Amino acid sequence: MHWITHTATGAAWGFLIGRPLPAFLVCAASHVPLDVAPHHDPDSDTGYVMDSMLGVALISSIASSKTARKLDPRRCALYGAIGAALPDVELLRKLFKEVDRKTYLFPTHNETLPQMQAGPFASTVSQATLVALSFALAAAKMRRELRRSAGSVGREG
Repeated sequence: MHWITHTATGAAWGFLIGRPLPAFLVCAASHVPLDVAPHHDPDSDTGYVMDSMLGVALISSIASSKTARKLDPRRCALYGAIGAALPDVELLRKLFKEVDRKTYLFPTHNETLPQMQAGPFASTVSQATLVALSFALAAAKMRRELRRSAGSVGREG
């Protein structure tokens, strides 16, 4: 699964969970079913680098955004994104040296759990759908919280 997909869904799910440690742990664990689901990994080192840069950019924007801090003061989206992305950091080793898959720690990376492959188009559609559904759920929670906070402000006056 693409790193940006792990990062984006982790951010959304972390926000939905609403507590930093559970967000980190659940999103780290979510890496397994996402990796096991049929997907197409980047074919080249360039693809991995670009995918990693997108993931880092998303994490950086969540970490530095004042709006994100206001909407998610406990930083659960950030913890979720980091937790979901963390297992793939070990895959970057292959950019610098030849790596035997069996030396990876994460079970879907060292072939303990198999990763099913899909074509690039099907993989893109399924990953985009997963991210869109995750963001839609997070947006629904955000709207509820904004309505609730607007209602409590109206009652105070």
